[in-house]
Amino acid sequence: MKNYLCKFAALALFAVALAGAAVAQTYTHTLRANIPFEFYAGDKLMPAGEYTVGINMNSRMVSIGDRATGGSAMILGLPDENWREDRTVLIFKLAGDVYALRELKGPEESLSFNARAPHVLTAGQSQKSESAIVNAEGK
Repeated sequence: MKNYLCKFAALALFAVALAGAAVAQTYTHTLRANIPFEFYAGDKLMPAGEYTVGINMNSRMVSIGDRATGGSAMILGLPDENWREDRTVLIFKLAGDVYALRELKGPEESLSFNARAPHVLTAGQSQKSESAIVNAEGK
């Protein structure tokens, strides 16, 4: 019985590894970004830190993963005009007292995201026009 249990556990780990590799292959671009402030990615509050950003331009899905904690968020973007510079940047808009990811701009990929203040902010907090730009580098 113990032998079967060990084989089953090994098979389950192998299946999880294959699924992870399959998901990783779906991104057309993978970037790194050091974001020095906490921010919202969709409705999820993310801490400051170093992030891996996976982009699938076919589905317009973006995965943002914190490299230190392993926390991540998936957000759907809308196509946007390409950036006319050689670098790729993440653009954040101030929502209340916290930044929210608004755009990903690059020479080959550009997406915009819903940057309204998340529902967790009180109605009295308004969005300001202040924004921040963070460089993202290819992995």
